[in-house]
Amino acid sequence: MACASEYVLLSEANIGNLQSLIGKCHQRGKKVLIHLELLGGFKPDQAGISLLKNYYKVDGVISSNLSALRYAKKEGLLTIFRVLLIDSRSLDHSIDIVKHNPPDAIEILPAEYACQCLELISRNLKGFDVIFIAGGFVKRKYLVDKIFHAGFKGITTSEPGLW
Repeated sequence: MACASEYVLLSEANIGNLQSLIGKCHQRGKKVLIHLELLGGFKPDQAGISLLKNYYKVDGVISSNLSALRYAKKEGLLTIFRVLLIDSRSLDHSIDIVKHNPPDAIEILPAEYACQCLELISRNLKGFDVIFIAGGFVKRKYLVDKIFHAGFKGITTSEPGLW
């Protein structure tokens, strides 16, 4: 919690410990993002997203689930679309999704490929107000530097030394 970032991503929480974790983060002035696919005991439907916003006081969500992101957007939550770069087809498909359902940010994984593709993605999404984040296999400081040098505004990593 001593990290400089204003955001904390909770990725291994469950509905039983979520309220306590969010409370601790908010007490330290951090905004809380929840990784929906990794939230135990949770269903990312409209009622579930509303519960995250109104009961748990979540600030935003990260997901590859487009329906869940739409619900979150309607609730006024920060939305981050998670894009896994597998091949050029997945890249093109993800760009098309973003054009039709713009999130607040896009997390592109894995980070090494994200650095190589950011210029192409940015060019295809010109005119869209989207923040780019890189994640996946971010374990060393040199990669963090490479990510920011490439033009990303943030990273996701489970490596505490890089927070």
